[in-house]
Amino acid sequence: MKTAICLTPDRKFFGPAVCVAAQAIAAGIPDDADIVILCEKGDIWPGYERLDASLRAKIKLITFDFSPLIDHAPATPNGSRAIYRRLVLDRVLPQEYRRFIAIDSDIAIGREGLSPLVSLDLKGAPMAAAIDMIFYMDFGGHLAAQFKAHRASLGLAPDAPYFNNGVTVIHRAKWEAEELGSRALALIAGDPDRYRWFDQDALNVLLQGRFTPLSPRFNFMGDFLLLDLENEVRPAIRHFVLRPKPWEQGYAGDPRHCEIFYRWFRSSPWPEFATAPAVAWNLPPLNGLFRRNLLEFLCGQHFADRFSLAIS
Repeated sequence: MKTAICLTPDRKFFGPAVCVAAQAIAAGIPDDADIVILCEKGDIWPGYERLDASLRAKIKLITFDFSPLIDHAPATPNGSRAIYRRLVLDRVLPQEYRRFIAIDSDIAIGREGLSPLVSLDLKGAPMAAAIDMIFYMDFGGHLAAQFKAHRASLGLAPDAPYFNNGVTVIHRAKWEAEELGSRALALIAGDPDRYRWFDQDALNVLLQGRFTPLSPRFNFMGDFLLLDLENEVRPAIRHFVLRPKPWEQGYAGDPRHCEIFYRWFRSSPWPEFATAPAVAWNLPPLNGLFRRNLLEFLCGQHFADRFSLAIS
């Protein structure tokens, strides 16, 4: 079964997407998987042809006019509709790909990389994804009440897990059989004010918890980065869901994250895009109760990637 590891950036995120693709390749990609960047012709940054030839040869760059498929859905506040491109991967990618791994362009890949997701057992579900902070906040996060209210507004039960759409593993045949992409787009277009997080909200509504859970090791996002949990979780993917991003001016997180993008862009065709990391950073005060409650919950879960916390 051939797998496509897909990034679908607009022009703003094209360079970071290439950086993420390079990270995935460096971490190792199985022979039955390809790194694919799908975008429109106008999204490609000038100078892509100057990218290191050995790296460029390992990236399949596919251009496609997405507008007939997604332009009926509302644009995000920044005026883009690129967020919907991953909903139509089944209508764009060659038929040889029976599994998709859709990843955002604001992530950093380390450790064993994405290889475990290529062979992941989806246990009969149409997709696998990691639970989002929108659900985890219930264990003591500062936005718990707001996120509970949002899930309720979507018609989700209080205990229904809500996933993050930044890293998903998709079974093509099951996705197509349920028409998940077109149905998600129809939901958003029909009631855009309801779906604050766009495709992520719509897919959670359609699946109602019927997804295979990935551990936070494969989507270490948001408050995970602020809870001093790196040693316990040993993340393979760090996901920078907030702004500024690590390559942007003003990023206030761990400078090691900035360094990843800074070093890569400095040696890329776009060295002017590199933003020097801050020289110092202090972890904000820990929410100890949230941390303890979250660890206790994670210890009792069974994740598809056979994750276990490293607790001494």
